[in-house]
Amino acid sequence: MAIYGKIDDCASQIQAHAGFAAGFAFLKAVLGGTHPAAARLNEVAEGTPVRIDLLGPNGEQAYAQLQHARTKPRAEQQAESHRVYADIQAVVDGEERLEVMPLDGLETTLAYDASRDLILYKMPAEASRLVMRRGVVAVLYPTDAHAPLQAPDGVSRPSRRIVVKVKVGGS
Repeated sequence: MAIYGKIDDCASQIQAHAGFAAGFAFLKAVLGGTHPAAARLNEVAEGTPVRIDLLGPNGEQAYAQLQHARTKPRAEQQAESHRVYADIQAVVDGEERLEVMPLDGLETTLAYDASRDLILYKMPAEASRLVMRRGVVAVLYPTDAHAPLQAPDGVSRPSRRIVVKVKVGGS
């Protein structure tokens, strides 16, 4: 079940998981400007994510991806899900729509790719839409298919964002 809202509200709903605690602390520090990644995010080249390990050997338990991406119209998107990692998605600069939907009934377009912990799906006719902007996050579990980076008005724009990956499943 996805969780959506202000960082502190979402963090309070997830109990005693070190990976989520590290992820939320990282996001708060970046958004507050106290983590070096806040400045680094402004230097990330479009389309080239930067990985920052947060917890465990080589970030195995939790890591963050600093992203400078572009939103795109819904018609150009696919939904995705993961098996091993949950996402904490946060927009730092810009605005996006993120759609969340149950996995049941989705048509797979890319079978599970373990190297990327990724399954892709054809977009369903309808899904729940979330407004993503600075200060709110969406926590997405392996049971949640999701389609981030949607252009609110259908016009592609840059978006600086962070995706924290938290290990919740088997390897």
